Amino acid sequence: MLFTCAQDHLNRAVALVGRAISARAAMPILSNILLETRKDAVKLAATDLDHGIQTEVPATVKKGGAITLPARLFTEIVANLPGAPVQIKVGDGGRDVEVRCERVSYDLVGLPAADFPLMPEPDTAPVVTVDAALLRAMIRQTGFAVSTDETRVFLTGLYLVLDGKEIRLVATDGGRLALRTGLLASPAAQKVGVIIPSKTMQELTRALAGVEGTVEVSLAEQQILFALPGARLVSRLIPGPFPNYQQVIPQGHKQRLTVGTNNLLGAVRRVAITARDSANVVRLQTDGDTLTLASNTPEYGRSEETIQVQSEGEVVPTAFNARYLLDCLTVLEADEVTFELTGPLSPGALRPKGNADYTYVLAPVRVAS
Repeated sequence: MLFTCAQDHLNRAVALVGRAISARAAMPILSNILLETRKDAVKLAATDLDHGIQTEVPATVKKGGAITLPARLFTEIVANLPGAPVQIKVGDGGRDVEVRCERVSYDLVGLPAADFPLMPEPDTAPVVTVDAALLRAMIRQTGFAVSTDETRVFLTGLYLVLDGKEIRLVATDGGRLALRTGLLASPAAQKVGVIIPSKTMQELTRALAGVEGTVEVSLAEQQILFALPGARLVSRLIPGPFPNYQQVIPQGHKQRLTVGTNNLLGAVRRVAITARDSANVVRLQTDGDTLTLASNTPEYGRSEETIQVQSEGEVVPTAFNARYLLDCLTVLEADEVTFELTGPLSPGALRPKGNADYTYVLAPVRVAS
């Protein structure tokens, strides 16, 4: 095996696929990155058996072949090479690897590519094609609400629903729920409802950064595949049914507040500084078109801020976890937000004003009067 490629291309590719490797790899081969030649390119891949990432780098291939190299070592080497062509050569024994770049050379020891787990290939056409920017925005606006409680594994992923020309992503940890819907250019080939691990979706958003074009989504053997320009991500699916999220979304409200998103975000951030109790409690109380936000932790202090809002309906005093509010407000892509309250001890719902594509439901915090 002998090929040459650009250092910057190789560096980006190694950094991308290396994110699929677990710090606690079950087998030595899972700590390695696969390099396999194509006609005019080199494929790089890594996996932890739960999810994998694959990409290709343009290359001049003089002798075909495949090898796996230790990911951490190879990543550090490539990142520190000069910005010049990199030559990688595998010796006749199939394990000794020489990496050369200008006057720098490394001799490494790899593992046979034959031991590297195969990544699944879909045997059918893609289920759906999604705009890359839309998919990234949908993950960004929901992924933060995923649970980290491994005892409820079905909540540790994002629920992807495909229904005709509608795509939905849902995440919940039991204390809040984020729902984002989008419109597809073409209907999905079939109805889909699958739970995708949060780690996979986090890596997908990183891979989609700055990407223009579309993402093809395929299903194969309890796995999902995302094919995007320049990369391919494969992941296992989380088994089990996802909760009936629609019954969690309030169908009415007693009070509706309309407020500038940045105004509310800034006020919550400032008041949250003294919300040092276990639930990061921020109280909300309206008086006419004035909303007062307050927090009080006896051993630290208290704070209060008032902002202007448009208020409709009866006054509903309530309290919420400040972090839950901030998580939503920082990803909203709207100048104004509506906050619908159903009762002091009932869930509230945040939505971008005039936009039904996003709903964020959060449970209130019970506080002493």
